Formats: sequence, C-alpha cells, structure tokens
Amino acid sequence: MKVFHTSPEEITEIKNNGLFDDCLFFSAEEYAMGDVKAVYSLEISDNKIIEVSDLDDTDTIDHIANVLDCTQDQAAELLSGEIRNAGEITGDYEDDWFVQAQQGSAAKAMGFDACESFDEQGTVYIIPMMGRENDLVRVK
Repeated sequence: MKVFHTSPEEITEIKNNGLFDDCLFFSAEEYAMGDVKAVYSLEISDNKIIEVSDLDDTDTIDHIANVLDCTQDQAAELLSGEIRNAGEITGDYEDDWFVQAQQGSAAKAMGFDACESFDEQGTVYIIPMMGRENDLVRVK
C-alpha cells in the first residue's frame, strides 16, 4: 500500500524528540494541512499494519498510565482507541498527541511497521520513522 505524508518543510533527519516522538502521520490519499512544502510517499505492506483496536503492549500501557496519571484500564483504553480523547481523563486535549505517539511506539514494539488509527482528518497511519529517512520518496 502506498501512503502519503505532507510536511511544512523538507525532511532530512527524523529525530525521536518531536511532538510525536519519531512517528510521522500518513494517509491513503495526499492531503494538505497548513503550509505544505513537501509531499512524501511510503510503501508499506498491509500485513505490517496493526489496527489501533488491536494494540496491547504492557510497557506502553504502563508508560501512558504514568505520564497521564490515569489507571491501567484507562491507559489501555486510550492506547486501543476505545477512549478517543485523552482530555476526557486528563482535562488536556493536547494529551491526544502523546497517545498517538504511543500508538506508533506500541505498534513497533509488537512487531508492526504502522498503526492504523484515526484523527480529526479520518484514517491515519502512524509510523515510527527513526532511521528510515531513505524509505521516504519525495513526490512534490
């Protein structure tokens, strides 16, 4: 499957300290949010994508519970997308971004390349990309 990522700048190096750790967000269709200066495609096998509802990684659940100061059950429901908005628990809806990064990390920990999840734009593929800059193909 070919997925697309749009960026406000050229991607030369992916670091693990951004808002979404090392995860980039992709869509099945090219999209535009804000000032897009570069569009990238990435080929990914369907069997290397896990659906958000199937995420279940104990270390990630523990991390979410610790960072967001919530119960293990709430953390598991956030990870799996059963609870869609972390702000319902924490009062801070920007915590959703943290949870999305954790969804990508959990997918990787479970042996997958991507997590199929959702955001305000619809279906999104959260893909940890540390060290995978060469896998990105610039299309615009």
